[in-house]
Amino acid sequence: MADSSNQGSKEMEPTSSRAAVPVGFFVALIVLVYWSTLYLDSNAGGFNAKVYEPFASFDMVKAIQPKGNLDPRFEKGRVAYATYCSPCHQNNGGGSPGQFPPLAGSDWVTAEGPNRIIRLIMNGLAGPIVVNGVDWNPPAQMPPWKDVITDDEELACLVTYIRGESEWGNSASSVTAEQVEAIRAETASRPTPWTQGEIFETSEQ
Repeated sequence: MADSSNQGSKEMEPTSSRAAVPVGFFVALIVLVYWSTLYLDSNAGGFNAKVYEPFASFDMVKAIQPKGNLDPRFEKGRVAYATYCSPCHQNNGGGSPGQFPPLAGSDWVTAEGPNRIIRLIMNGLAGPIVVNGVDWNPPAQMPPWKDVITDDEELACLVTYIRGESEWGNSASSVTAEQVEAIRAETASRPTPWTQGEIFETSEQ
């Protein structure tokens, strides 16, 4: 006679099965992953290293940044300055002690009108000059640029930049190509650099 207890235990043993996982399980898993991604994207802050409290996004950070001078002519003048002027007058407009006077805060640059500084750039300067009450006697004369910067608009942008670069403390008015064109025509026959005395005698600010 068979042992009924042994038969019961055999019937309770687990068995392998090839039954398929319900499709609904995969659908639910995909929906869960998708929802989790959306949640993290909305609440994880983007992990932008430039964003700190109390700001919630990089757009908020950008909105409070100083805008500077947004005039495209000003930016064109910045490029011209880096090309023609910075080797002597430095990137910060501070000049070089005993050699090249500063443009930052210079009374020549920030005068009410741009005529004198335009003339100096076009024909150059020879001899001593007084800048902000300080005597300068550069060892070499300032070269003329009229035959190098032949585009009146480019020269106007250059003068606009050095007169309006707020990081140097300058805030003088901008310059137009027409102003440059007029002085170029007026001084077309001049072959030599200016001296300070000549500049004061021949031009208004």
